[in-house]
Amino acid sequence: MLIFASAAGSHGADNAEPQSEPARSRPGYFHFQPTELALEFEAQLENRTVRTSDNRGRDSRQRNRDTQFAEALSLRLDGDILDPNFIRWDGAFRLGLRQEHFDEKLTPGFDRTDSSDGILLDYDFSIDVLPSKPVSAHAYARQVRDRVPRRFLPSLLEERSEAGAAVYFNLGSWTSELGFDWSDIDRSGNRAAEDDEHLQSSRFYTDNRWTISESQSLRLAFDHSRQESDYQGSRHSFTTDRDELRLEHELQFGEGQRNRLGTFFRWSDERGDLARDETEFTPHLSLRHSEWLETAYRYSFYRLNQDAVDLNRHKVDWQAIIRPDQRFRFTSDLFALWEDVEDDIDTHQFGGGLHGTYRQPTETGQLSIYAAIRADQVRNIGSGGQRLVRSEGHALDASRPTFLNEPDIIRTSIVAYNGDRSRIFLPSTDYVVHQSGRRTLVYRTLTGRIAEEEAVFFDYQFSVPADARIDTYWTQARIEHAFDFGATPYYAFDLRRQDVNGSRGTPIEEDNTERHRFGMNFRRPTWSINGEIELLNDPFEPFNAYKLDAQATLLRLAEFSMDGAAHFSYYDFTGNSDRRHVPRVDLDLRNEFRINPRFNATVATSFRWEDDSSRGETTGVDVECGLHYQRGQLGIDLTFEYDLLSIVDSREDGFGVWLNVRRDLSHLLRAPTLHGGRRVQ
Repeated sequence: MLIFASAAGSHGADNAEPQSEPARSRPGYFHFQPTELALEFEAQLENRTVRTSDNRGRDSRQRNRDTQFAEALSLRLDGDILDPNFIRWDGAFRLGLRQEHFDEKLTPGFDRTDSSDGILLDYDFSIDVLPSKPVSAHAYARQVRDRVPRRFLPSLLEERSEAGAAVYFNLGSWTSELGFDWSDIDRSGNRAAEDDEHLQSSRFYTDNRWTISESQSLRLAFDHSRQESDYQGSRHSFTTDRDELRLEHELQFGEGQRNRLGTFFRWSDERGDLARDETEFTPHLSLRHSEWLETAYRYSFYRLNQDAVDLNRHKVDWQAIIRPDQRFRFTSDLFALWEDVEDDIDTHQFGGGLHGTYRQPTETGQLSIYAAIRADQVRNIGSGGQRLVRSEGHALDASRPTFLNEPDIIRTSIVAYNGDRSRIFLPSTDYVVHQSGRRTLVYRTLTGRIAEEEAVFFDYQFSVPADARIDTYWTQARIEHAFDFGATPYYAFDLRRQDVNGSRGTPIEEDNTERHRFGMNFRRPTWSINGEIELLNDPFEPFNAYKLDAQATLLRLAEFSMDGAAHFSYYDFTGNSDRRHVPRVDLDLRNEFRINPRFNATVATSFRWEDDSSRGETTGVDVECGLHYQRGQLGIDLTFEYDLLSIVDSREDGFGVWLNVRRDLSHLLRAPTLHGGRRVQ
């Protein structure tokens, strides 16, 4: 077998272990070493039944059954050309046959059967050229099939193909990267075939950094990317081409280089569906006057052109941070904003606030107090029109509504997307929009593609009245005491008041909010519990909420462990237009067993029950069991999944079984290895 010499060993370092065959003495030009060899067999069975009833009492039933088999040989190799410091590579390959059979039965309706067979090919290959030199290169290509579990829903099958290459320049104070990435993703296994997704993206980029001196640096980056999304059959598809240029400069100066002057510039040009063009320019200055005083100054210019909206925004910020001692921290800020949207409306906004924290050790723990006051004034000048909100983020929930920040939103202008804007979410399919007075509420759908508590970002337009002035005042406070024995009681208060004046007789409802939260956290090494009462009073969706969360390690032994979590909440919505109550229970239990030295097992169970007095009852069950057997070179993995999701007039349930058998044959690789066409023992 070929034994690779390390970089240190090839240079004869004194402390390097002796090599049986130094790199410089190996014969031939092309060296490779198989490191893993195995035979694999995979079997998969999925069965899914969906039952629905419409408002006329008509019932329908859809059953899908999918069976797949695969037989494959997997091999991992690594090697080099001439020397590992010249060209080195490694790769994993899986080649075999795959058979599939699919049955679909609709009642009332038709039956459909489909069978196919083909080649199974998975690979993960990478190569490095001159990895330790000032100019180096890296390339990769991979294709994999993965199962993506989902809570209360069947697992998705994700087929991912990726490839890319990059060249790196490390020339002392100047470093550069020039590269290309491409990916193609297919996701299947949703409720219906037309729900399946196809995502494709390609990106060419260059990233250049220049360290001018110890106190000054410059970065220049450019991206050209293309994104394509297809889902819901051919009815919904989005394609966007984007060119983006970024320039960043930073200069440190003053005593100890504790002051900083930075400049940020970004230009983005998009073409295609949901395209938007953006320009940002932001210089900022931070000054450290003393150990207890810091100030910061920033100006930002932002321009956006999206659909029929042409927006220009100027904003000036000032901030001061004061730390008189270790107990106190105060932050004050002021800002002024000027914004115009074409010829429709001009907006002038200014305001500021003061925030303070106090932390004091006590005989029994630590006391923490936070308080803030804030005010701003918005003046809308013009004949009335729309303002634009971009990238407003929320973590969506299925039972409690999420309020978008601004009132009077134009619902047809709402666009929801994930963090990198590679995935556009669809209304009714992934989320539901409701209107309550002037406010817009968003719910995550349980059967959609938004994961629970996933961050979703929104762009939208909202209407503003003609020649209006809105004065808003906030007061916030939180006090808590963390006791040494683990308990932390707390109280939080949030008050917002508005004074709205609309000329020309335009009535505007003031958005006044008052929120109180009383709670207790209790944490111990093996368990924790949190209880909270939340009282919200606002003009749109007031509620009283009672919440209890608990997590615990129920049992921890050498051969067995059990962890559990429970969540209970009760929302009592008291608004005149939406009076309802929503109790909800979530239970999670996970067990891990070591049956004997050869068998390991895992059982994870999730349960959800929710009863919305307005929308109906929801029940969700998710069970996943895994068994692993290892005896010598033979490994067997068996996974069973059952899920149930019952929502008012729809019930989905199904199960899946995945079997993987792997026989390691790596001992066969101890035969003589080829080196440049000659055999070497």
